[in-house]
Amino acid sequence: MFEFDETHQAIGTAIRAYCEQEIEPLVADLESGKVSAFDVMRRLSDAFGLEELLAGPLREKVARMRAPEAREKRPAAEASGGGGLGDPALTAIFSKELARVSPGLCLSFIASMGCGATIAARGDADLIERCAIPILTLQKVGCWALTEPESGSDAFAMRTTLRLDGDEVVVHGSKTFISNAPEADVFLIYARLQQGESSGAGARDKSRIFPVVVERTSSGLATGPAMEKMGMHASPTGEIFLDEVRVPRSHLLGDPEKPARDAAEQTLATERAAVVAMCLGVIERCLDDSVAHATSRIQFGRPIAAFQLIQQKLARMCVAHENVRNLVHKLIWLQRNGTGSEREVSAAKWYATEAACEVALDAVQLMGGAGYIRENAPERLFRDMKLWTIGGGTNEIQQLTIAKDLLQSHGFSIDLTGGYSTEG
Repeated sequence: MFEFDETHQAIGTAIRAYCEQEIEPLVADLESGKVSAFDVMRRLSDAFGLEELLAGPLREKVARMRAPEAREKRPAAEASGGGGLGDPALTAIFSKELARVSPGLCLSFIASMGCGATIAARGDADLIERCAIPILTLQKVGCWALTEPESGSDAFAMRTTLRLDGDEVVVHGSKTFISNAPEADVFLIYARLQQGESSGAGARDKSRIFPVVVERTSSGLATGPAMEKMGMHASPTGEIFLDEVRVPRSHLLGDPEKPARDAAEQTLATERAAVVAMCLGVIERCLDDSVAHATSRIQFGRPIAAFQLIQQKLARMCVAHENVRNLVHKLIWLQRNGTGSEREVSAAKWYATEAACEVALDAVQLMGGAGYIRENAPERLFRDMKLWTIGGGTNEIQQLTIAKDLLQSHGFSIDLTGGYSTEG
């Protein structure tokens, strides 16, 4: 069975201590907006030396990409690797520990770092230096923009377009429900490549979806105010408007002559793996707080932990913790080995998010009035976790994805419209 090694365990312990001592006291102010999530993230970066950990390897990568022999071998934009960003265990540890105290802060952190990591892996030397390094060292804020007002559950049925115009790329459209959008400095916009068509099948070719890097200073880009939400109050969410925004051709990540949807799908899979780790942190926190409350809260002359209904709730939470913990470890193993199917990622995301919501709700119920007030974590964690049954692909879509992959493995092909075909 997969387990964290001693180094990872030590990192996890250090992050746990930092979160409890430095971030937990700021949660109320993060929720109210008195303290910026990005200021807290910058302090976290300084505390754990992300500048040295991430910027150093990336600067070495930039130097290699600019060397004459590297340019002769392949275009810089095709260079792979993120300069020390490839350990999914570290992402899982950070996600889990941050989510224990503030899922909203964790969401902003993961969204920004994910934007930077994608640019670091697929951008050219100048783009890595200009955008990826500042994002990954938290000098700048990044966001990852896929969802659109009319795309619904099929995120790739997008209307935002990009077209090539000489040495420039022109982006037009809008995005909504985008984490970090109101405060981002760098936007990773996913858009459909136009190739002169105005109608027909080519106008909705879902295989030609590319990310393009747009900076806040770009003419034609605007963002809406932060949305008022049920939860995730520590993470600003908003809309992005792109009116014929022009950026250098090098800001387009990928070869326009090749289908690019697989790369976007891989990014979504990475996001969903981080969500599963966040769910583990929330379940763990709710379980810890529930045990502490059950063993100290006195009713009818004895701790409520002595009552069997309370014991049943704690048992369900414990089983959910074990299951999601195993899913996190499995996803780390799959990412490290470059294996795994869309079905496995969707199954993990679906189960973990449902389990986290159920555990948080059980924690609120177990703690009674104490669980309902905002000074205790379960109230906030339940509101925050509800997002993940919707964001990153709704849980209904995860179920359909699982069924589609399962049936396809038995020769029965289906699509989201209800169409099907059989082999033989």
